[in-house]
Amino acid sequence: VTVCPNPSAASQLAAQRSLRAMALSSVRFLAVIAVLLGVAEAGPSHFSVENCQGMYETMNKLGGPVPPSEFVEGCNDVCAKVKGLKEYWQSGEMASFACEEGKKYGCIWEGTPPVTLTNIGC
Repeated sequence: VTVCPNPSAASQLAAQRSLRAMALSSVRFLAVIAVLLGVAEAGPSHFSVENCQGMYETMNKLGGPVPPSEFVEGCNDVCAKVKGLKEYWQSGEMASFACEEGKKYGCIWEGTPPVTLTNIGC
């Protein structure tokens, strides 16, 4: 068994090691956060009314599908429901609701040229 001649020096050394380990851990944590924030900014847009509007504006300008970097997951699902409701109800309160939602999201469907809300009777 080794006995430390200076107990206070041993506790200081242990404290320094602990501080180094915490600092290293903090640096790693901050690096992970920075990477995650960078991925979130660089990755595809998240679903929102505004992002759907932007995606469909681009689709209309291009006359076809948007580049993968501008694709927003979920927008096509919403607009498919809008189109389905409008086609099913054709007129009345539910058809009007479908048109309002389609306008809110800026719905446009693939076609040559792209199919607009006007084309489906909104």
